[in-house]
Amino acid sequence: MRVEIDQPTNGNASQDQITLGLYLWTRIKQIGVSTIFGVPGDFNLELLDDIYKVPSLSFIGNSNELNAAYSADGYGRVKEGVPGVFVTTHGVGEMSAINGVLGSLCERVKVIHVVGQTSRALQENKMMIHHSVGNTAEGKAPDHSMYSRMSKEARVDQALLWDVKSAPAEIDRVIRECIIQSAPVYIFLPLDLSQEKVSKSLLDKSIDLSIHVDEKAQDAAVTAILDALSAAQSPSLLVDSLAHKHGARQETRALATKLQIPTYSSGMGKGILDETEPYFVGMYSGSSISDRWIVAAMESSDCTITIGSVNADTNTGFFARKFNDNVEINPTNVVVKGKKFDGTFIKPLIATLTERLSSIKVKVTEPAKEPEHPLPVDHESTNLTQSWIWDQFEKFIQPGDVLLAETGTSGFGIVYSKLPKDVRFSTQTYYGSIGWATPAALGTEVALKELHEETGAPRGRTILFTGDGSMQLTMQEIGTMVTYGFKPILVVLNNQGYTIERVIHGARQAYNDINIAKYEYMLPFFGHANAVKCYRKVATKEEFQKKVLGDEELRCPKEVQVVELVLDAFDVPWRLAKIISMRGPESVEKLSKAGFVGPGKVGIGDR
Repeated sequence: MRVEIDQPTNGNASQDQITLGLYLWTRIKQIGVSTIFGVPGDFNLELLDDIYKVPSLSFIGNSNELNAAYSADGYGRVKEGVPGVFVTTHGVGEMSAINGVLGSLCERVKVIHVVGQTSRALQENKMMIHHSVGNTAEGKAPDHSMYSRMSKEARVDQALLWDVKSAPAEIDRVIRECIIQSAPVYIFLPLDLSQEKVSKSLLDKSIDLSIHVDEKAQDAAVTAILDALSAAQSPSLLVDSLAHKHGARQETRALATKLQIPTYSSGMGKGILDETEPYFVGMYSGSSISDRWIVAAMESSDCTITIGSVNADTNTGFFARKFNDNVEINPTNVVVKGKKFDGTFIKPLIATLTERLSSIKVKVTEPAKEPEHPLPVDHESTNLTQSWIWDQFEKFIQPGDVLLAETGTSGFGIVYSKLPKDVRFSTQTYYGSIGWATPAALGTEVALKELHEETGAPRGRTILFTGDGSMQLTMQEIGTMVTYGFKPILVVLNNQGYTIERVIHGARQAYNDINIAKYEYMLPFFGHANAVKCYRKVATKEEFQKKVLGDEELRCPKEVQVVELVLDAFDVPWRLAKIISMRGPESVEKLSKAGFVGPGKVGIGDR
């Protein structure tokens, strides 16, 4: 991508020289980023000025640095192949963001964290500048680099910029590492260095983002996979999230379409496959909590190909995946019947595998069909229940939508709903930092807006599913959504506290209670122009039909929308209830006595 930059034309400015800060932001724009998130601080202000000199590059100011990290994460999940980028200031800013960056590292999301540092002179002289730690009077002068060392484990690489001559190459190198490794990187830029000049001509050569494939290793791996497929009597395919994170979403879909064998998705991999295709069976979360008919179908397969697996407890039904013979296609290697092939990359390997499928005959078995489920014991309730709402949301979701599911009962519920064509799904199942989803919804909205403007493709809706406890951690970013005119749909499960924590321990303990907020005042508080019209409180099934499924404005929102769902504090999705039952009868009895609707009452084991 060629980017023209705005340069002053006064006689003192050399037209072939630009500031290092302008070089950085132009490089960021060249790789497809159009929005920078962040929080201004006195060690990044001049660096922020350079953002506005890059045409079509914008800055969105977040409410705090943690939310900025979450927003960049949400952006990087949706704008495939393009990282989310955010900027903070030395010390207090960068440290506030580290939890968000760790989540991106854990879940392999492309994120670039730019840190505006103190000047090189201040660092060299160990000055007691604000935001530093240390007191010369006590014999411990501040070490300004301590923060960069503290965040080392949160990133896969970093550019510790110091010399203007080597800085451009370092910026290019670390941007490449972010994209190739699909993980966070840091760029540390001293404030004075950001305003030093480099040659503008350095921007003429694009950053090399190509993957260097070992053709011999890839050919051997593909041949081994084809041999395993040829020998299988009932092969199956399981798709997980790293296929998407490493840019192989379209290649994975093409492979599934050509194979036509029974295909499953993990919870973290939801949204990669087209769930309307006849070969798609459903969600496989391990033998412990998946539908019994899905478990039977999966475990009858004599060869399962897994793509981009994340074998975390929360993605495998607490390590309960069972495969008879496994082929693993991982981001940088392939394992076939225990034999490992290193030096491969998931995206080109899947493309090559799909091309070579015509050379073999694959046995295709009929995908298992979903049976009718027994009605839950609370089916006659007129109030909203967890056993009812998630099937109803299948009628609400439209092609092109992007769903975000927060850690908690909302995540356990919506992840098992069947999605229409071309719906994407974001969740932080592995890292599980509650509060992530609301700022990530902001990043998702920004990415969807940009994709629509860049490609002309129809724009879907951003739909957030979150609990009241999670939302209260990061709800400030709703104000940012209002300020910048975004239009997500925010579905808030008001179940009076941390229901997911009540299940784990302390069902009736006060530490699982939260402030019972009046959500009807949330949009007015943030200055929403049409707050009353854009807020809906839903407590009954009849109200849901009218205010959610029957509301035309929610089909194509023009501004931020809030849907508050009032649920019992002790009502849980049936799969969460099933996890409870795994603890044994004593645990089930204890939680049933505490008042939970799920355990032993929603048909545990019947599905």
